[in-house]
Amino acid sequence: MNPMILAASTQRTIGLLLAIVVMVGFLVYLLFSFRIGKRELGSEVELAANRKPYLDDDDLETFRLDRALVWSLVTLTAVSMILPVYWLMEPARQENAIVDWVNRFEKRGARNFEEACSSCHGPGGVGGVAAFTLVDAEGAFVAQVEWKAPALTTVLSRFDEAEVRHILDYGRPGTPMPAWGLPGGGPMTTQQVEQLIVYLRSVQLDQDDATAQIDAGIVAGARAVVTAADAELIEAADVEAAAEAWLARASDPTSADYLRYGELIFNNPAAQGANSCARCHTPGFSFGAADEDSTAALLETWPRLADSGILTGWQPAQGHVGPSLEGVETHFPTAARQEEFVRIGSEVGVGFGNARSGTGMMPGFGGRVDPDVVDYDTGGDATYSRILTPDQIAAVVAYERSR
Repeated sequence: MNPMILAASTQRTIGLLLAIVVMVGFLVYLLFSFRIGKRELGSEVELAANRKPYLDDDDLETFRLDRALVWSLVTLTAVSMILPVYWLMEPARQENAIVDWVNRFEKRGARNFEEACSSCHGPGGVGGVAAFTLVDAEGAFVAQVEWKAPALTTVLSRFDEAEVRHILDYGRPGTPMPAWGLPGGGPMTTQQVEQLIVYLRSVQLDQDDATAQIDAGIVAGARAVVTAADAELIEAADVEAAAEAWLARASDPTSADYLRYGELIFNNPAAQGANSCARCHTPGFSFGAADEDSTAALLETWPRLADSGILTGWQPAQGHVGPSLEGVETHFPTAARQEEFVRIGSEVGVGFGNARSGTGMMPGFGGRVDPDVVDYDTGGDATYSRILTPDQIAAVVAYERSR
């Protein structure tokens, strides 16, 4: 058990016992006062204090005075002991109050998420699909697509809480993500949005699970590569072994397949593409244009996609919600600067590349430490899982700079 919570519980127990003692004493006082008052009813003249002899000085100044002084000393001792204990326990009480507040917000956020978000992002934020109507510049119907709503189980590894709050408040233009907060015209109060964020903290994957999720998508891509290269690899064991061997070889920067390896990371389909770059930088990737064949199928089903200019073909890294990466080396003269940008993402008002101003909407893939959030297990700042390793980021950047 958290020692802060234990200390606060002990303080609460001591306070409760003291309250009980005071209450019992008060009741005893009332009882005796009532009994004395009952005896005096009808005999006020004979029993009134000013009508009968009182205690003599010897009794008043010895036994009676000593008893009053003893009880005064007992009371003073109790107060002198209680005040330091209360002072020592107060930080734990405050810490426990914060933990209770977080727990309440987490539960309310879970209800908010279930009502407003799970239909698209799936239960627990594991990812899902949202029906979305695409329209042209004039607002005319173009297509009805199935938009891949990303998993949110690593969202705080990519965005800090201020950025997530901005997305919840104002939505993501050009996507099915609407504005949920009052500042953007949505139905949720500031407190409800905060409750959602607190809930999202509770569903973030730890490093092992996040790495397993990302690796699953990369391995799936490697299987497709080796299967396309050798159609005779029909047994699952053969495909798995070949995929692992290909990844071991392709991840070497000197390999002829290094750029293809970077492309697999760029297009990672795991978690509905939540941890990929293609979601924002490849036209149509979010609604099914994941390669040449799937793009051709979409265009055949919805011909107006090409007419409207929304999707004219398979155009990897040519820009969608995010900008085109063609010629990205003109904005980042060195690969090292671009890798650093991919690692930390953009920050609002902070310049990057050739003096571009950050919006906060470019996620960071190297893991985040949020200084505004306390991790109650460690007592330090909340640290979230890393999405990509430095070597994987280098491979992605190499692929992007080859466009």
